[in-house]
Amino acid sequence: MTQPSMSYPPPQQSPMPYRPASRPGWPVMRKKQMLVLPIITIILGSLVMGALVLLTTIGTSNKGIALLAILCSALVSSIGVLLLLWLDRWEPEPPHLLVAAFFWGGGVCLILVVIFNLLLSAVGGSGDFFGATIAAPLAEESAKALFLVLILLTSRRGRGEFNSLTDALVYAGFIGIGFSFIEDLMYIAGQKTVGEALLLAGIRLGLGAFSHSIYTAMTAIGIWKGMNSRGAMRFIWPFLGWCAAVLLHALHNGSTFLGIGAFFGMLVLVALPAFICIVVMAVFAFRREGRVVQQQLPVMVHSGWISPTEAGWLGHLKGRKQQLAAAQSRGKEERTRLQAFRDNATELAFVRDRLDDQQRRNQQLSPELLTQHDGLVGLLSNNKQWVDQQLAPHASGWSPMPGAPGTAYPMG
Repeated sequence: MTQPSMSYPPPQQSPMPYRPASRPGWPVMRKKQMLVLPIITIILGSLVMGALVLLTTIGTSNKGIALLAILCSALVSSIGVLLLLWLDRWEPEPPHLLVAAFFWGGGVCLILVVIFNLLLSAVGGSGDFFGATIAAPLAEESAKALFLVLILLTSRRGRGEFNSLTDALVYAGFIGIGFSFIEDLMYIAGQKTVGEALLLAGIRLGLGAFSHSIYTAMTAIGIWKGMNSRGAMRFIWPFLGWCAAVLLHALHNGSTFLGIGAFFGMLVLVALPAFICIVVMAVFAFRREGRVVQQQLPVMVHSGWISPTEAGWLGHLKGRKQQLAAAQSRGKEERTRLQAFRDNATELAFVRDRLDDQQRRNQQLSPELLTQHDGLVGLLSNNKQWVDQQLAPHASGWSPMPGAPGTAYPMG
C-alpha cells in the first residue's frame, strides 16, 4: 500500500559529505558490540538461576507445587518479555544485552543481594520488619541498578545502546522480570498446599505482577534524565530515581505487616498509579521515537547517507517489517545486513536528536555523541551501495521521502 508522502521545505544548503561506500569485495563494516561483560553475566546468571530452580524443585516435597510455581512464573515472565519487545520496535536493543539484563536480575543480582543484606544486617540491625522494609529495598534496588551502571554506562559502547527513554524502560523491565521470575518461583514453591500456592500466585503474579520492573524503571528513568542533564543534576537525577525505587519497594513490603487492608490500600493508592505512570510514559516514549525518526530521515536523505526510497520505508514500522520479511525470503545474510542498516539509521536519528537538543539549549555538544554520530554515518555510507543495489528493486509501495537540510555536525 502506498504511504502518503511528506512535504518538507526545499534544501537551503549543500549536502554534508559522507564516506564512500565499500568497494566490491571489501568486508562490510559492522557496529562494534559490547560482548565480554554481557557474556560473563549470561554465563554466571544462568548458572545461578539454574541452580536455584533445581534446588527449589528438589527441596519441595510436593513436586506438583514446584511445577506449578515454575509454570506460573514462566508464563507471567513471558508476557512481560513480549510486552517489552513490542515496546522496543523502533530501535531494538542487542539481544545479548537483553538476555544479560534478564540473567543479571535472576542470577547475578541475587548474589549481590545476599552480600548487601549481610552488610546491612551487620551495621543496621535485624528482624523481619527491618529486613523487609529497609534491608531488602536497599539491597535489591542497588543490585538491580548496578547492571545499568556497570554494564551500560561504564563504556562508550554500552552508553551507545542507551539512546532513549524507551531503552531505559526496556532494560529495567528485563532486569525486573528476571528477578521476579526467581523470587516468585521460590515463594510459590514454598507453600504446603496447592490452594495456598494458587492464592499466593494470584497475589504475586496478578496484583504484584511486574512490580520489580516498576521499581527498577524508577532508577532507569533517573539515569536517563541524568545523562541528558548538566552539572550536579547528572548525579542528582539518578540518585532521586534510585530513592523512588527504594521508597516504592519499602512501601510495598511494609504494607504486608499492617494487614490486608493496608496492603490493598498500598496497591490502589501507590502501586497502581505508579504502574499507570510507567505505562503512559512508555507509550509516550514509543511514539516520540517514531516522530524523531521521521523528523531526522529527511536530513539523512539530504546528506546522501540514505536514499529517498529507503527513508520512505524506514519511517514506518510496517514498512520496516515488510522489507525485513522480503529480505529474509532472499536469505538470512541479507536480512541481517538490512537489519543492521535499519538499526544504524534509527540510532543516528536518536543521536542527532540529542545533539539538536543540546544545541537548542546552547550547551556544549557532547564529544562522545559527535564521535558516535560520525561512526554511524560511516556505517550507513559503507552499506549504502549494497542497499541501493539489492533493496531498491524490492522496495516498491512506499513513497520516497524528500530531503531537507539539518544541522551539519562536525565529522572526524
